[in-house]
Amino acid sequence: MLKVIAINSSSRKMNTYELITEVKEILKNNNIDVEIINLFEYDIKACIGCEHCLVKGGCVLKDETFNITEKIKSSDGIILTSPVYMENVSGKLKTFVDRTCSWFHRPEIYGKPVLVISTTKGSGLKSTLKYLERVVIQWGGVNAGKIGRNIRNIDKEITESECENFIRHLSMNKENYKPSLNALINFQVQKVLAYKLVGLDSEYWKEKGWNDDAYYFKCRINLFKKPIATSFGKFLNKVVNK
Repeated sequence: MLKVIAINSSSRKMNTYELITEVKEILKNNNIDVEIINLFEYDIKACIGCEHCLVKGGCVLKDETFNITEKIKSSDGIILTSPVYMENVSGKLKTFVDRTCSWFHRPEIYGKPVLVISTTKGSGLKSTLKYLERVVIQWGGVNAGKIGRNIRNIDKEITESECENFIRHLSMNKENYKPSLNALINFQVQKVLAYKLVGLDSEYWKEKGWNDDAYYFKCRINLFKKPIATSFGKFLNKVVNK
């Protein structure tokens, strides 16, 4: 059975949480197990910007963040959710995302499908979903669907068709994946920074064999998108000083 980790970043188990449970039931019917992690039940300290995780590896803060990231790393897919707080994600989720900054430099969950979900009774739904998708790209994950609800349809139940893309990506052979241009460009940015800024990063990238690759793994890269992304990478490599 495939294993999915769902991140709930609302302190109230209401609209966003209800959507997670609806998705969980749909996935269960497709032989996919979902474990819901309620961030507010965990001790997650704010990142202090010491860069220890980047320079030396590991984190100096002692809390439960590691427990969550290990669950995510061992999963087959992720459901990343947040209600809209002030036009963006909740502070709790932002705190957690900040603590995963090493995943941007040394991607550990690359290729994992991610479904993003957000709810609001006001504005900010579009920008919040966009931010969540950006986080997925920076993690090296695969944006495999998004679900949003606002004041007009907050009570509308999740349909299986809204989960279809996520379910398909969970069982998809990675060679059939088609990365977006943003994902390809992000890979190039990560590569340049890995070799220009932090020695620990370059070692990791060399071990992965990503030096001359256009993406983390072999997949169906658009013939027009590849040269655009690689050209940007070459340009960035020239302008960033080591």
